Amino acid sequence: MWGTRGSLPRAITNDSFVSLVDKYAKDAEKAGLSTISEFRNAIRDGDLATPLVFGGNTTCNEIIYKNHRIFVDMGTGFAEASSEVMAQGRTEFHVFVTHLHWDHIMGMPFFVPLYIPGTKITIYHVHPHAPEFIKIQFNGVNFPVKWDQLGATVQFVQLKQYTPTKFDDLSVTAFALDHPGGSFGYRFDVDGYSLAIGVDGEYKRITPSDLGKDLPYYQNLDLLVFDGQYEMDELASRYDWGHCSPPIGVELALREGIRNIIITHHDPRASEEKERSMLAQALDHRNKQLAYYQTVWQDLKQPDGPAIHLAYDGMEFDLKKLTPRTKLK
Repeated sequence: MWGTRGSLPRAITNDSFVSLVDKYAKDAEKAGLSTISEFRNAIRDGDLATPLVFGGNTTCNEIIYKNHRIFVDMGTGFAEASSEVMAQGRTEFHVFVTHLHWDHIMGMPFFVPLYIPGTKITIYHVHPHAPEFIKIQFNGVNFPVKWDQLGATVQFVQLKQYTPTKFDDLSVTAFALDHPGGSFGYRFDVDGYSLAIGVDGEYKRITPSDLGKDLPYYQNLDLLVFDGQYEMDELASRYDWGHCSPPIGVELALREGIRNIIITHHDPRASEEKERSMLAQALDHRNKQLAYYQTVWQDLKQPDGPAIHLAYDGMEFDLKKLTPRTKLK
């Protein structure tokens, strides 16, 4: 996960940094750590908190399978990925775009391979006007480089909803989300493993009947990357903003047997303290509602229900290490 903030990148101000250091120093004292060396080691090893800070870059995820490395969205995290892909000597890139809001494409002009001749970048999209709205960034005014000055070859491929795109035996399928202007999730399936990326989505449709054709893309998932930008009591004043809250994702995971849910697209105004509070609320909701779905989770041999995680920049998740591997029928 190269970028996990929504709407705007988030910088850590000096005051925020000082507050975090103060908090972790107090936690270290409570833990009985008495030297700078012990404090440093505890921070490095994640004994005080993992992560220490949540994401600063806007949305960008990378799916890795064998020799395929596929990006989803081009937020500022896409620019962050440049140094690694350059070090690997990669010259071909596949990018799936959920939608065209600024925070999901603003990293593209800073993706270094874009300027290197011989590089090929294929951008997959559902929105019919995606090429136009992506190219407009390179008009010489909003960004100094014009589209025809790019060194790489950029190809656009328009997708149809519910129609898989194949990379060898890896299947990628677009489904609809609830977001102003339209947004699309992507489900990845291979070798019996599955994950879906569901940002930006308000999840106004949550019942099986309302989800309709989109329901199967939430079923038998190992992992759902879910838009949890706001607390539940914030949603009423943010109706039709296109974002959701962690307990709604947890409810969906409980009902559909989604074994892991990662909450992402964090509000740029949300502090680390607020993020951890939102995780606590999500865990509390799971624990209170689990009894209503106990049969589902007994069948999955995961009696504690879905595992819930908060995304952070640099987070990695290996589906092959998930246990158990029981599937719902």
